[in-house]
Amino acid sequence: MAISTHRFRVFEIRKISHPILDSIDKYWLTIRALDLPSGISTAANARDPIGLNRRVYRDVKASLEGKEALPGTFDLMNKGITILATQVRVLEKDRDTRVVEVSVDDEQGGVVDGAHTAKVIEQANEEGTTHPDQYVEVYVRTGVSDGIVTDIARGLNTGMQVAPKSIYNIDGVFQWLKEIVDKQPYGDIFSWKESDTQEYDVRDLIGVLEIFNVFDFPNDGGKHPISAYEKWSVPLDKFADDFEQNRNNRKKSRYYRLRKLLPGGLALYDHIRHDFRKIHNANGGSAGKLSIIEEAGSKRRVFDFPFAGLDPHEYRLTKGATYPILGAFRNHVQVNSMTGEADWLGGFEGVLRAWREAGPELVAETFNATREIGRTPDMIGKNRKHWDNLHMKMQLRLLRAQLTAVSGNAQP
Repeated sequence: MAISTHRFRVFEIRKISHPILDSIDKYWLTIRALDLPSGISTAANARDPIGLNRRVYRDVKASLEGKEALPGTFDLMNKGITILATQVRVLEKDRDTRVVEVSVDDEQGGVVDGAHTAKVIEQANEEGTTHPDQYVEVYVRTGVSDGIVTDIARGLNTGMQVAPKSIYNIDGVFQWLKEIVDKQPYGDIFSWKESDTQEYDVRDLIGVLEIFNVFDFPNDGGKHPISAYEKWSVPLDKFADDFEQNRNNRKKSRYYRLRKLLPGGLALYDHIRHDFRKIHNANGGSAGKLSIIEEAGSKRRVFDFPFAGLDPHEYRLTKGATYPILGAFRNHVQVNSMTGEADWLGGFEGVLRAWREAGPELVAETFNATREIGRTPDMIGKNRKHWDNLHMKMQLRLLRAQLTAVSGNAQP
């Protein structure tokens, strides 16, 4: 743990205790933009503070400099900066001088939201263009456990994730995805831009492609596409970058070469969510006590499973618990050496058969993980060891099946 300290000369400071989590304290600082310390870690932020030449950030800088807005109103137009810290100490609190020292874990804490704002201010301060009458709100949180850092980052950065989606949609980034799902019975249930209200999102499609992305996550490696669940913005931006790099030659695109897996991957997603509770109960478990199982409730009544065409059901496995199981079936993806395209090893019917055969073992492993790792879907969905365990189990099953087939063929 590398701790750095930063001193803030503040105009006003307020401290509030959290109403539920006793370990967490919340601080609200109003500081002059010129006094914002530079170099605060952004390790906790869901998005790196890059792309400051985009129009939206040029506008922020212009308002900070007093060019596009009334001096003194920057803090009223900007949502501010949120920092996860290990400690806050008030060093001076005179009537005219208030100095606060904020300690930050540079490896896991720092700016969790507003990193672009902080970078714009830092840049303007270095250039000497910040208007002296501009202020910014800084929100500091202490006592936040590692388990909810990603949740906070994802929640605070939701707006930043949605906006690029709309831009990518206009630029045609999702066109071939649309062409694939439009041929399916569920073609109209996806949101492609910010104003869409459908239940599923283009990021669900990209997330499934990422889970089976054997180009970036080969089965003989130790990496898994956990960001498909943990940080939706990562696969989304990767997909857009891949599109841009191969705009004139689609056949070189990694994600386009994964396209044949999409209908089957979505269907398998439904099968796992639909079957998990039944398999767990058949194994002697009690799914009613599992927090990784969600109930539709009286208002919704049942969940639909549109990708596999399964009957509606009042229960389904949560997304966080589904993704590591789905990721284990990356073992059933092969790449054609002639075309460079990915497809299902032995066809998708073989994948479904593998799910029916391996389901009890994968369900049991997931249940054990809820006792060892944590009972919440989020803990399961983010745990590297759990992803690795499920992947290894499917890999061993596949290897045993292949050895058996070879031995059978060798019989006289």
